[in-house]
Amino acid sequence: MHVTAFVNARIVFETRIHEGCVIVRDGLISGVHIGACPIPHDAEVVDCGGRYLAPGLIDVHVHGGGGYSLMTDDPDEVRAYARWVAKRGVTGFLVSTSGRDHGEIVRRLEALAPAVGCEPGAARVLGFHLEGPYINAARKGAFPPRWLRPPDIDEYWELVAASDKQVRQVTLAPELPGGDALIEAVLGSGAVAAIGHTDASYDEAMHAFDRGVTHVTHCFNAMRPFSHRDPGCLAAIMASDAVTAELIGDGAHVDYAAARVLIRAKGARNVALVTDGMTLAGTSDGASEWEGQPIRVEGGKAVRVADNTIIGGVIKLDQAMRNAVQHLRLPLETAVAMASTHPARAMRLGDRYGAIEPGLAADFVLLGDALNVHRTYVGGHAIGG
Repeated sequence: MHVTAFVNARIVFETRIHEGCVIVRDGLISGVHIGACPIPHDAEVVDCGGRYLAPGLIDVHVHGGGGYSLMTDDPDEVRAYARWVAKRGVTGFLVSTSGRDHGEIVRRLEALAPAVGCEPGAARVLGFHLEGPYINAARKGAFPPRWLRPPDIDEYWELVAASDKQVRQVTLAPELPGGDALIEAVLGSGAVAAIGHTDASYDEAMHAFDRGVTHVTHCFNAMRPFSHRDPGCLAAIMASDAVTAELIGDGAHVDYAAARVLIRAKGARNVALVTDGMTLAGTSDGASEWEGQPIRVEGGKAVRVADNTIIGGVIKLDQAMRNAVQHLRLPLETAVAMASTHPARAMRLGDRYGAIEPGLAADFVLLGDALNVHRTYVGGHAIGG
């Protein structure tokens, strides 16, 4: 049995910060102590140097970064991304993917399924997020219309089988014909149903929530906007306490003033920071290409040159966390929870990840006073910084 004591730490809990230590046994947290620390005689001691010891960050909506794409059929590319992002504080993520047609998505899931899990020196691959194809072309965002289609339940179960039953989240437009049946199938498969890329009215969204939708894909983006005579799905989202809303925390996809309104309406506990990161996340501004189309990266976002449509995020999750403190004026512990505890809970993974509690995985990020990542730990093992 390998025992590690993380001492001299400012431990970040969901609602508070305390000085203390954390004891890890064989990759799991076995003890959390405030103040004095009873160090086991056989423990390896890690001195945190007074830094913040926070739960590892969890990105439940990301398509790539660091030059690596998750819209791929290559499991080694997913593994390379997992190594890259781990050094940036992320200890777990969903592979957010789609495809041009049903056959391509099936092949992609079959190819990538072996990458789900955890390898040494890498973040955990927690499963798949299917962003489409069952979304509304009226709110397609960057998706080519030919990629999209109405719900097909038989198709969906083929996708679940192709993923080796590792679909964790499905973004869907509930107003499409067959939406109710798709929600039932998603829940029956054990995945989380998320409303997104949707033109749903207020009533249609509330009906979807009543049917079991509990998550919102990149709130505000690619959905019917709010109006005082047509409140739409946004009003339903803000009025529903049982629904967690994703927030792309770059200040470009959603103005910080609008983000503050969302948090005021729902409470920070019901908001999860995501990146919606694409291949160019973490790289320099400049010109590039996406799906054969010229794009440019600037000001925290990537846009298609042809029509200025935002096609994805280019910041990392640790920056979104820092933005929440600096621009949304949130307490550090709240910002951390929005990037760790809340997304884990939203994906029904809160009993394993996303908090510093006995029995959970010893997935940590060590942060300096400026909240920069000093080192990441997955299962108690250091990744680097």
